Formats: sequence, C-alpha cells, structure tokens
Amino acid sequence: YQMNGILNEAHNGRHASLSKVVEFCMALGGKTPIHSVLVANNGMAAAKFMRSVRTWANETFGSEKAIQLIAMATPEDMRINAEHIRIADQFVEVPGGTNNNNYANVQLIVEIAVRTGVSAVWPGWGHASENPELPDALNANGIVFLGPPSSSMNALGDKVGSALIAQAAGVPTLPWSGSQVEIPLEVCLDSIPADMYRKACVSTTEEALASCQMIGYPAMIKASWGGGGKGIRKVNNDDDVRALFKQVQGEVPGSPIFIMRLASQSRHLEVQLLCDQYGNVAALHSRDCSVQRRHQKIIEEGPVTVAPRETVKELEQAARRLAKAVGYVGAATVEYLYSMETGEYYFLELNPRLQVEHPVTEWIAEVNLPAAQVAVGMGIPLWQVPEIRRFYGMDNGGGYDIWRKTAALATPFNFDEVDSQWPKGHCVAVRITSEDPDDGFKPTGGKVKEISFKRHVFAYGVSRAAAITNMSLALKEIQIRGEIHSNVDYTVDLLNASDFKENRIHTGWLDNRIAMRVQAERPPWYISVVGGALYKTITSNTDTVSEYVSYLVKGQIPPKHISLVHSTVSLNIEESKYTIETIRSGQGSYRLRMNGSVIEANVQTLCDGGLLMQLDGNSHVIYAEEEAGGTRLLIDGKTCLLQNDHDPSRLLAETPCKLLRFLVADGAHVEADVPYAEVEVMKMCMPLLSPAAGVINVLLSEGQPMQAGDLIARLDLDDPSAVKRAEPFNGSFPEMSLPIAASGQVHKRCATSLNAARMVLAGYDHPINKVVQDLVSCLDAPELPFLQWEELMSVLATRLPRLLKSELEGKYSEYKLNVGHGKSKDFPSKMLREIIEENLAHGSEKEIATNERLVEPLMSLLKSYEGGRESHAHFIVKSLFEDYLSVEELFSDGIQSDVIERLRQQHSKDLQKVVDIVLSHQGVRNKTKLILTLMEKLVYPNPAAYKDQLTRFSSLNHKRYYKLALKASELLEQTKLSELRTSIARSLSELEMFTEERTAISEIMGDLVTAPLPVEDALVSLFDCSDQTLQQRVIETYISRLYQPHLVKDSIQLKYQESGVIALWEFAEAHSEKRLGAMVIVKSLESVSAAIGAALKGTSRYASSEGNIMHIALLGADNQMHGTEDRYVHVQY
Repeated sequence: YQMNGILNEAHNGRHASLSKVVEFCMALGGKTPIHSVLVANNGMAAAKFMRSVRTWANETFGSEKAIQLIAMATPEDMRINAEHIRIADQFVEVPGGTNNNNYANVQLIVEIAVRTGVSAVWPGWGHASENPELPDALNANGIVFLGPPSSSMNALGDKVGSALIAQAAGVPTLPWSGSQVEIPLEVCLDSIPADMYRKACVSTTEEALASCQMIGYPAMIKASWGGGGKGIRKVNNDDDVRALFKQVQGEVPGSPIFIMRLASQSRHLEVQLLCDQYGNVAALHSRDCSVQRRHQKIIEEGPVTVAPRETVKELEQAARRLAKAVGYVGAATVEYLYSMETGEYYFLELNPRLQVEHPVTEWIAEVNLPAAQVAVGMGIPLWQVPEIRRFYGMDNGGGYDIWRKTAALATPFNFDEVDSQWPKGHCVAVRITSEDPDDGFKPTGGKVKEISFKRHVFAYGVSRAAAITNMSLALKEIQIRGEIHSNVDYTVDLLNASDFKENRIHTGWLDNRIAMRVQAERPPWYISVVGGALYKTITSNTDTVSEYVSYLVKGQIPPKHISLVHSTVSLNIEESKYTIETIRSGQGSYRLRMNGSVIEANVQTLCDGGLLMQLDGNSHVIYAEEEAGGTRLLIDGKTCLLQNDHDPSRLLAETPCKLLRFLVADGAHVEADVPYAEVEVMKMCMPLLSPAAGVINVLLSEGQPMQAGDLIARLDLDDPSAVKRAEPFNGSFPEMSLPIAASGQVHKRCATSLNAARMVLAGYDHPINKVVQDLVSCLDAPELPFLQWEELMSVLATRLPRLLKSELEGKYSEYKLNVGHGKSKDFPSKMLREIIEENLAHGSEKEIATNERLVEPLMSLLKSYEGGRESHAHFIVKSLFEDYLSVEELFSDGIQSDVIERLRQQHSKDLQKVVDIVLSHQGVRNKTKLILTLMEKLVYPNPAAYKDQLTRFSSLNHKRYYKLALKASELLEQTKLSELRTSIARSLSELEMFTEERTAISEIMGDLVTAPLPVEDALVSLFDCSDQTLQQRVIETYISRLYQPHLVKDSIQLKYQESGVIALWEFAEAHSEKRLGAMVIVKSLESVSAAIGAALKGTSRYASSEGNIMHIALLGADNQMHGTEDRYVHVQY
C-alpha cells in the first residue's frame, strides 16, 4: 500500500500521538485505543469521515494526524483523483468495477485491514455497512468494527426483521404483510425463525395482491434490502401491483419483499441514536425528511417542529428502548411515520449505520458523530464523552480538548432519567440529484463540466425560517454544468413554496406537485428568448468561423461569403415559436428585432464556456447544454428548454439507459400517455410513455444499452393533424433600456460613436447617419479636449513625477479658471506640451525613457490638438480612412480567392486575422457609406488636408468603389484648384517674399497663358482679390488665355467703377474683322445692370458688328456656389 506523507512508524511526532491516544482512551474508561482506521468506503462518505476525525484529533490530541487514516482506492477513484485518497495518510489500491469487487467485498476489506495493521474499520453507509459478515470477520482478527455487532445488525438492519422486533417490543407499526406474525421479544433477539420471517414476506405477484387486498390500498411494495428510493413502489389498485411488483424485484435482486399500508398525509420523522458497549443509549435529537420524491429524501431538516415536543420525546424514548432491547452499539437511525391529523406515530425501520444526512444532527446537537463512533469503538462509555455530557447539560461538557480535566471528575448518569438540551437553531439539508424535474424526475447521466458541491448541501439558522432562507441562497450559488440535469432550481422553488414554509407538507406532497406538473420558476420569457437567440447565434458563428478556418488550414478555397453579422433564429419555448433577427454591431454587441420591436444586448464568453449577457441594465449568466429534446439553458440558475421541433412519431431515448423490456408487442396499438417500455437508469426501473396514440414499430432489442437521442421505435400516428405545434409569437419585446447606461458627457459619447464607426469598418452593422452625426457633434464640442485631458490625468496622475503632476494641474486649473471652464477658449495644448517637454529634459536617460513612455498618451492627445479642434478632427478622420484603406486596397485589383490565399500565407500562424479581414470586406457597402458621409461632413470644407488618402481612394479599382472613387476625385480636383490658386497668387504678387528668384511678370503671365494645366477656374477664383495689381494681372492673364491666339495685342483695358470692374478687348479670327470682348465683374446682383450699361457705353463703335461677346462674373456674398467658386457666364451679341 502507498503512503501520503507518512515517513515511518518511528517518527517522534507519531509516537507522541500514539501515547496521547492511549492516555485518552484509558482516562475515559476505554478498553481498546484506536490508532488507525481503514475507511472501507469512498466518495463523500469517506471524505466526511476523514475530515471529522481530523478535526476531532486536532482538538483532542493537538495533531490532526494522531489517528492514521487508510483509504481504499479503485482505478476509477485514482483516475479522477478522488478526494478521499488525497485526504488519507495511506491508500491501498483495490480492483475496480462494481462494489462487490471492492467496497462491498468483506473478504477484501478484512484482508487489507489485517495487512495494514489498522485498529478499526469504518464502513460508512452503503456498500458493506449493513453486511453482518463484516463485524464478525473483523472481530475474529482483533479489529474493531465501528458499527453494530452482527447480532444487532441481523435483528434490526433488515426491514422485515426490524418491523417484527418493533412489533414484539410494543412499538406501534402500520398494517403490513407481517402484522399477524407474533413472536416473543426474547426469540427475536437471537434469531427470527425462518418460517415466521417468510410469513411476513411476499414472494409472488399473487401473494402481493392478497396482502394488499388484506391491508387495503394505497399500499407500498418494499424490498427489505432496498433504500435510497430503490426497491419501493406505491400501488393504488390490483393493476398497479401486477405492473410494479416485478420492478421492485428487479431493482433489488434476491431481497425479501413485504407490503406495508401507505399512511397518506403523514410525516417521515427520524431519531438519531448513539449507543455504547454498556447499554447506554443517547437520542441525539430528531430529523424530519418528509419531502420525498419516489420515497427518496430530497429535503431533510432538524429538529422536528411539526409534532409537539412531548411527542418528539416519546419518539426518542421508543427508539432508545428498541436499541437497548437488541443490545445495539454504535450510530443508528430509527424512522417513523407521524400522522399530523391524529398525532399517532408508527415504526418504519431502523438503519444500523450512520446516514448521509447525519450533519443535520451534528449541527443541532453539536456532536461530531464520526468522532463519537471512534470513541465508542474504543470502549469509552457515553457518559464519559464530553460532547455527550454537554448535550445532556452535565457540568463537565465543553469538548474533547478538555478531556484531561474532566475525565477524573465525570460521574455516570442514567440516560433514562435525563433530558437533553433543546437545539438552539435549525438545520436544513438538501439532496442534489441528477434528475430532470421537467420530465417526471427521470434520472439523467452524462459528462459533467463543472460541479461545486458534494451531493448534499446543509444550511443552519437560528430558526427554521432562517435556515430555509440560508439554504435558498446557498442553492442559488451552486454551479452544475454538463449533460446531466439537476433538481437545484426546482428545490429552490420547493423551499419558497408556502406549504413548505408553513410546515404543511407530508410524504406525498412532492409527488403530488410532480403529478400536478408544478414546475420550478422559469426565467422571464424575454430573457429566455434573448439568451436563447444569442446562444444560437454565437454557436452558429463559432461553427462558421471554425469551418472557414479549416478550409484555410487545408489550403482550400473557403466559401465566398460568411454570415457573421445578420442572422435569423427560431426558438420553440413552452409551446410558443419566436422568430428573432440578430444584428451584430460589435464583438459582443447585438441588436435583436422581433415583430417590429428592437432591443440591444451585450454578451461575453466566459472562460468556462458560459455567456455573460447584459440586458436592460442587468447582467445574466447563461450556460447551455445540447440534449435529445433540444437545448437546455441555465439562466441565473433557472432552467429553460429551447425545444426541438416536436415529432411524436419518433420515440427517442432522452438519457443514457438500458432497454429492459417492451410492454407492448411490435405492431400493437398504444394510447397516449401509456407506458410502452421500461428502461433502467442508474439502477432504477423507469417507464417510457407514448407521446400520442398510434401503432408502434419496434427498432431496438430488449437488453440493449442506449444513448440520449437513440431511436427506440417509430409511431404511426392515428391523427397526425392532432399533434400540437408551437404557435407563432406575435408580441413584441418589452421596453428596455440600454445594456449599459450611456454617459451624457461629450468625451464618453465621442468614444462611443468613434468605436461604433470602427465597428462599421470592421464589418459590423450600425446606423451610419446617426454614428456620423454623433461623432461630428462631439468633435465640434469646445469642451471635448478638456474632458479628454481630465480623464487621462485621472488615470496617470498617481504615476506621474510629483513636480510634473503639480505643475500640470496648477497651470491647467489656472487656465480653466481664467476662461470659464474652457467653454469659450481654445484648449491650451501648446502650454501643456511645453510643460511636459521641459520636465522631461531633466533626469538620467533611464528616467527620461520611463517618463516618456508614461506621458505618451498625454503627448498624443496634445499633438492631435495642436491645430485646434479641426486638427483633432483631421486626426480622427484620417485614422478611420486608414482603417478602410488597409482592408479594401487588398481587394481593389485582385480576385478575392487570390487575395485570401495571399492572406493565408501571410497570417499562417494566426488565421483568425484572415477571418477578420474577410468579415470587414464583406461590410464594404456600409463601410463605403460611412466614408462618403464623413467626406460630406468633415472633408469637403478642407480636402487638401486629406490629399494622400483621397488619392488612394480615387485609385480603388472595382465597381463596388465607384461612388467613393468618384467623390475622392472630385475632392482632389477641388484640392488641386486650391493649390493652383495659391501658386498663381504667389506668382503674380508684387511681394518678393513669395519667390527667391524674381521672374519678369510678363514671362509668368505668358507661361500661365500657355500652361497645359486647366488654370481657368483658379484664375477666376482670384477675381475678387483685394490687391488691385494682382487682380489686374489675373484678369489680363485669364482673357489672354481664353482668347489667344485671336487676341489683339495690347488691346485689353480695365476700368474700375462703383458697380464693379469692366474689361474690354479686341479679338479677330483669320480673315475677319475685329470684334469686341467685354467682361463685367460684380459682387452683387444689384450691380449687374449698371455694370453692363457702363460696359456698353464704351463699345458704341462696335454696335453694328456681329459676334461680340460679353462675360459676366458674379463674386462675393450673393454667389450661391459652394466654397470659393464663382458664378461665371458669357453672352454673345
């Protein structure tokens, strides 16, 4: 066997503990010191015993390792790193498989106990704990059995035998198949005669029928060796007996079977006993386990509160008398049925072992039961055990840690004459089962992904109400995820039921609720719908991405389009069909549409596979599990089923099970809700009901194992049209707020709208006009830079050098104070930048480098505002343009499949990047709309600032970019015109500062006249120049360019009048007479008439000529053209 941290028996600490154990045993009147215990059990039972003994040993001997604990370990236990193996000092490997190979194998247990040299064996519950061969075999080898002697076990451990003994001892029993069997008590204590035992049992269906008819219905068919809900069935009539008797026989093979009258509207009460080797019996309070499902205890509590305390005392005294009568030793539980109407009670059975719910007693009695078992095993009388003395109010209580002081002073007392202290509080225990409350509590099985408890949960409170509240809160914290179902949320509903809270329950209460189809509380319908839609969408998107990446991994051409933004989901929930359109607006952001209503939700994937959903300002945790009937959602601990489309013609296995037998012949007709087969689930026999009427066609063989979803049979329906279908839901989502409350501050709104714009460019969906409108509004707000600066400083202030922080805060506060909080003054980016640069200039190289990295966010913000808010807007818009171009330039000239292949090679180590690029490209229509809207709002007034990116936009080569390329080209033309206008103005100016080498004006004007560039618009845009010399040169150059080579040399004349500028010139084509050209340049429509009149006065000598031309240029405020363009017309007369 193997050891966990125990070096050898000679260790000094070990010897010290051994001597303390001997001293303890002898001081308290014991006979056999127990130094080591073989724990012949596993799982929760073994772990609970070990922890209890460790606690007791530490308090008693000053070392938790004072008593050595040896575990048994099957290969299955080893594989899962079972807890009891890790806790133990040593472990012995034993064969795997069913428990007859290990924990229930008496010969193996005894052989290990002898080989390891243990002082005692603890059997726990289940396995070999009730096998009378084990205590006899251990006693024969001088090893203590921490349980009752075989005689007591034989007498009371058997349900039939214990009922006969109770009957003989005068303890009331319900009418049962052995009611007529009379045996003297002294005969029972040795061995119940076999013929008398058989008279109390039934062995055939006919005998069971006769017994039930004699005692009356309803009745219980019970297997004497059964327990935990196995081997017990309720029958209401003869047909039930014929159908269920075989099930009881099958669940507990070989067990004697008896019949007992069912006491309806009764409570199931228990008394915990502890008995020593000297005939002393302590009743350690009572428990109530009336909340049962198919006779398996679901909720247990203590002490009993439904019966008067006097009646509870009677129950305790009757249990003590029964145990004393058979010389019982160790821990035991006596069970009763109690009638709330009459106040009468009836003996049910005695369990000769510690029960799984014993911590309820430990809480209310303040007694460590496993430790008490060890003390009893040492031969210590109960009146010497400090915890027992305290329980009975003796003066020497206080716990094991003061045993040296109390041992000599303790005196015996008569347990028949003393009363225990009534519990100071209340304890509630809940059994967590892997059953489906929505399907008749059928057992379920499968893989478990997460579990956060050990089968039972216990809660304590100063009162029953407080204990119930504490248990309800504890259950809501439990996490169970996997293929199994559980009764957790259903049990929370039970605890909150008024009948339970007001103590009006009985043993049939839970089964009645199940029969009435009372279900646990469900999540609100809209939360189930939104959660289900998001889960289905995310699952589908994940599968789509995985499939796409698999193509890339294999070097294959993936599908041209992947749908990751828009999808439609149909959900069947509780007979309603919901159709929801989901629109993805970001990595974890969604809009959901249903019947014209729209809501928003955020969702994140948790590391354990769950989803964290934010909806209407609240968070919800969602887990999902696919199963045969659909998708089971666990939302905030409450269950919701997204049902598959129901097809009653397919009879499916809903959980892993074994097909025992068909109850109808192949080809037979079955009615709806009638059993057609029986299956075995977790060693329990369960019927399968037909969902509709029809003819059954069997597909599997009896005895065949099945998995969830396996097709058992087909059903030819009598009336396919009668099958109930889910009805379409025509309602709307309720009014909901945003998933997360939105801030009204400008810088927060700016960040939100900018993020939305970036999400559009990443391929997601947002309303473009609203995004741009919000962004432009925020960028234009005077307070924006101030709020952005303050937010950055709140993050960095504690990390900045003290002097820098002080100076920045002082100067900034002073500036804001002077300008009224910055609402009417520019942001002081230059001042703040100079402060930072000045402070960074001092210190070592390492300090400077560190501080530069630290202030980088501040410097980035300040640089973006160096040219004011417009400069910052340029910075933002350029970054958005770059996001667009970085993706779309990849697809501009190439075939998509070729582009993706290049991307696959480039990002071979991170193919998700390829998916992200493709997703972005698929949103090109929305992206282009965003860029065009930004151009209209922010680029048009100053296109020159975006010249490089506009050039790249204009070069995009595909019909999908046509509008964008055209708009970019138009803006570039406007940019070129602006630049040309500037160049011309500089060239024709009189100021020498605009050129290093002055060229003759006549040459410059000549070059402009013959320039290949279209300079006309630029020249016209300078007509309104306030510099008269420059204006004259521009007008002359314009006329010369327009009329060359037909212009008559030196014929241009300019006149400046109040109405405007008038230009006259002569031109002549080859072999034709001279004609007149005229131009009037005015700034208002009101001046046009006067200017034309003045021009015509100077052209009187040409009045008879044809082909004269007049040009009219309207400049200034009355011009309705965009930008600086002028309105220009010419008239031929």
